[in-house]
This record gives sequence, structure tokens and C-alpha cells, in this order.
Amino acid sequence: MPSKTDTIIEPPELVSWPGMEELKALCMGIILLEIGRLLPDAKDLLTLREAARAAELGPRRRRLFLAARVALKRLARQIGLVHTHTPDSGIETLGPDRARPCLAESDLYCSASHADRFVVAAGHGRRIGVDVEVIAAKAVRTWHIFMPSKNCDIISTSGIGPERTATRAWTIKEAAAKAFGLNLSEAIREVDIVQLGEMESAIRHRGNTYSVKHAEGEGHVLSLLTCGGF
Repeated sequence: MPSKTDTIIEPPELVSWPGMEELKALCMGIILLEIGRLLPDAKDLLTLREAARAAELGPRRRRLFLAARVALKRLARQIGLVHTHTPDSGIETLGPDRARPCLAESDLYCSASHADRFVVAAGHGRRIGVDVEVIAAKAVRTWHIFMPSKNCDIISTSGIGPERTATRAWTIKEAAAKAFGLNLSEAIREVDIVQLGEMESAIRHRGNTYSVKHAEGEGHVLSLLTCGGF
């Protein structure tokens, strides 16, 4: 049992958007939360390693770091990786490199992402990548930076509008970088978007084709890539 000073944070309410049920079916668990509804006390939430990392961050990055810890710890509980009475401060979600996430030091793969308003975490037995972004004109303006010229027709042929298309493409590159262990510039060069749709897209990387599923809600797009083929 936890002591009087060990707190298990009351689970925040999950957010659900159109397409989320399909994403849930692809992985062992996925958590989407609204950051503004999270009021975590770092003392009760963080392990010693997480607290040390949080202390190195500025106010905005620290807020997003804490939000990701809440999502990852709730995901670890959802999957059943920790005992019911384990306090949140006893669930490690910071990987050995102090950058990538982990789930209670298990062998499962996980990925996390945040926009200013939402945070998402997903776990799977295979490599996985997730990203959430605000649908914005910025993705259209920067299209030429992260998409090769051969893909210039995707914006006009997707049928879902320039901003929704471009934002999906950006989240695909971000999710692929996490799933394949690439930095973002490598993902931009190496990951080819061969099909882009409202609820599902397809990419090719090193000769293999993979499916990317999308959910959308409240002006945001969420993309999930699991490395199980297409």
C-alpha cells in the first residue's frame, strides 16, 4: 500500500475523437488527454530521474514534460504494467537516454506527443510512433521543406483540403521518426508518403510499406504508426 505521502493521481478524463476507436484497435493502449485539465503536483507525480530531468527545463517545456508523464503513467496502468496501489512517483516513464519515453521500465515500445492543448501516449509490442498537431496553414507554407517535389500533387488530390492534408503529412513524418528511430531530418528524407487520406495513409520506408491511421478533433490531427505492415 502507498504511504501517506505517496499519491496516486486521480485519472483525468480521456478525450475521444472520430477515428480513435480504430487507433485503439491497432495498439495495446492509447491515451489522449487535454493538458489544461491536468494539474499534476510534480512531487507526487515524478520519479527521482524524472524530477531531475524536469528541473533542467524551462516553464513551458516543463509543463509539457509533466503532461507527457501523466499520459504515460496512465497508459502503464491501462495496460496493466503496474500494481493498482503503485503511486505515480513509482512508475518510471523516462528511458535510459533521458529523452525517449518508457512504460514502467517494461520491454514494450511506446511513443508520446503533445501540442499546446493535448497530449497523447501509445504503447505496443512492436515499434510505434504517434504525433498530434494543430491543423494550421503553417504546414502548407512549409510543405516544400518536409515533402519532396514528387508529392506536390497530394495537397490537391487528397480531397480534404490543404491544411488538413499538410498537417497529416507532417504528423506522419513525426510519427515515422519515432517509430523507426530516426531524427526528423532523416524521416523527411527517407519516409515516402505514397497515399494520404482522411482516416488512413500509407508510407514506404526501406522497401516496406506501412499504414498510418488518423483521428481528428477540436482542430487537431492525431496520427499513429505501428510497424506491423500495411
